[in-house]
Amino acid sequence: MKIGMIGIGDIAQKAYLPVLAQIKDVELHICTRNQETLSEISSQYKLEHTYSEISKWLASGIEAAFVHSATSSHEEIIDQLLDHNIHVYVDKPITAEGESSERLINKAKSRGLILMVGFNRRYAPPYLKLTEVKEPNLIVMQKNRGHQVADARTFVFDDFIHVIDTILHLFPYEIKNISIKGKHKDGKLHHVILQLQSEEGTAIGIMNREAGTSEEKVEVMCANETRVVKNVSEVYTHKDKQILDYGSNDWEPTLHKRGFHAIISTFLKSVRNGAENYDGYERDLQGHLIAEKVVREVLGK
Repeated sequence: MKIGMIGIGDIAQKAYLPVLAQIKDVELHICTRNQETLSEISSQYKLEHTYSEISKWLASGIEAAFVHSATSSHEEIIDQLLDHNIHVYVDKPITAEGESSERLINKAKSRGLILMVGFNRRYAPPYLKLTEVKEPNLIVMQKNRGHQVADARTFVFDDFIHVIDTILHLFPYEIKNISIKGKHKDGKLHHVILQLQSEEGTAIGIMNREAGTSEEKVEVMCANETRVVKNVSEVYTHKDKQILDYGSNDWEPTLHKRGFHAIISTFLKSVRNGAENYDGYERDLQGHLIAEKVVREVLGK
């Protein structure tokens, strides 16, 4: 299978190239305008197919592509890939706007092509343990940072969208109401709180960029237990006045713990199976549309 990759930055080099380079039945075609990076990566991974011009890369015969370029370039690149009948995996977000993200998803769907967003937390083993909790009545996720206030759209689409997607993934109910609160001051978003309400329960997503530290914590509660994951690694449960620590495998590679092996494998399997069997369009779209709603709410639009 000929697989393309464009935008060979930090995330591509740390998370995707090490995994894809190990897959035997994949022929990797990479594209970047940075000649130094192109030379280093092709030498490191013994790659024969490298491109500095996107037109030549698009014409190389690739069947699917991983897009790791800057968010601002996503729409143009995805449009070109879809026009060339190439399946797409893109780092979150699809674009930094709900409307253009919806347009691209609809375009991919109408052309019989996959457009999948790289929300790796869905596939991280610690978060998979949270999906085992049956009939949750309350879900709370916090993903906080220190001294990183930002404009609302960047805050939400480049970071908080992880929180949106995760609580949507863990919340198995039809959403009846959405509530959004935040602190927006001097053109910057400081914190935001999203609440999803259903008849069966509530999911709350929180991000504070003035928290003094970086921390990620998810709690899934049901009538019988509260299960917790900290920093996408520690897993423990509170049940019957006892705390059970699930522990972790120190030998397990970080990229597996973070879900990258599983999400890459899922995308490649979906490409092999064909878009007619792919069911991820609406799931990805829902998160982007809620992200747009959050931006508009905190800006008072």
